[in-house]
Amino acid sequence: MNTPDPGATSAKQDFDFLVGHWTTRQRRLKQRLQGSDEWETFTASTTNQHLPGGVINFDTLVAPTWKPGWVGMSLRLFNPATNLWSIYWVTNEGGGIDPATGQLGAPVVGRFQGSEGLFEGEDRFEGRTVRVRFHWQRWGSERARWQQAFSDDGGRSWEVNWVMDFEREAPSPAEPAPPPALGLDCQVVELRRYTLHPGQRDTLIELFERALVEPQEALAMAVMGQFRDLDAPDHFVWLRGFADRDSRTRGLAAFYGGPVWRQHGGAANATMVDSDDVLLLRPAWPGSGLSMQGRRRPQSTGQTTAPGLLRVSVLPLRETAGAALLSLCRDTLSPCLRKGGAHVLGWYVTDEAPNDFPRLPVREGKPVLVGFALFPDLPSLNAFERSGAWDRDAQAALAPWLDRPARHHRLAPTARSAIQA
Repeated sequence: MNTPDPGATSAKQDFDFLVGHWTTRQRRLKQRLQGSDEWETFTASTTNQHLPGGVINFDTLVAPTWKPGWVGMSLRLFNPATNLWSIYWVTNEGGGIDPATGQLGAPVVGRFQGSEGLFEGEDRFEGRTVRVRFHWQRWGSERARWQQAFSDDGGRSWEVNWVMDFEREAPSPAEPAPPPALGLDCQVVELRRYTLHPGQRDTLIELFERALVEPQEALAMAVMGQFRDLDAPDHFVWLRGFADRDSRTRGLAAFYGGPVWRQHGGAANATMVDSDDVLLLRPAWPGSGLSMQGRRRPQSTGQTTAPGLLRVSVLPLRETAGAALLSLCRDTLSPCLRKGGAHVLGWYVTDEAPNDFPRLPVREGKPVLVGFALFPDLPSLNAFERSGAWDRDAQAALAPWLDRPARHHRLAPTARSAIQA
């Protein structure tokens, strides 16, 4: 084993390298702690993902040529107070679960140093207590190795009994996989509104959709939607989402400090008069965010627009949104929009934590409530606005909370926007 770098300590992104689909070549000792050297070999598939917040990472392992129907799962939990990972292993045959209590068995616990991780704990094997060690080695983004060892003498000697060599699977060329970022549960969202030089909107959109979308999503940032403002011909509006604040900071630093922005940033900035009209938002209540699950971004087709009209309501508030206002959203505002033919995509409030990427300013200190509603087309949106339903049913009810009049933006999705009807 190589000596780990003593200056590199474990962190909650340690297992981010494992996210995705892998082919794993397996070597498994047939008899453990019996001096055996007879191994079985087989190939399996592993799929790994992490949950929003960055402290949970899990994967599933299937090996139909070895055990049809068998599934194994690793659940990894990061404790930011100790910088230690706890790793649990369970199977659909009951492995890793105490049959008497139904609780998970004890985890192995440890950390990464540099590119290697060691995790140890106790387990029961054939009626006796043994020490268990997981050893991870990561070799870039395409290869890794995991191995398991047992000790029945308190850790004085170890027997390796299972080895997995990981190779990342390439997407099928016949059906490219959608960018993983489109499946993010976006708990932090930027609503970005740019003022452009006259006549430059289509120039920026062409550059943006050709060169700047996929490189951002490769860094775990979801480019949720791009739009033309129907009432402001020199405005471009777009939404960018992140799993959490930490992934926002990392993603923005990597993108704006990376080669794609160095190549194209000057041309993009040349179209802009102002790019600082940005709201940093979070879902107004659990589950109120705009879901990106199942959305796919179209490839370039030569079209300039996509179906649907997004109505964005920005409601400036006297104070941070409380329970009564959020109840009004659920019980009055959303039903009003749905009766008008809209699909209510989400409700957001200001993320009041300080902006931790000051290179990109955001509007701070003024709380807002923001609603997103998608209409099938412009005639449907026009009919809703002519009906007066919003003024009658929503505007009066909102008045006690508003600091200034609400602003409603009518946004047409661009051809490659993931948000469209």
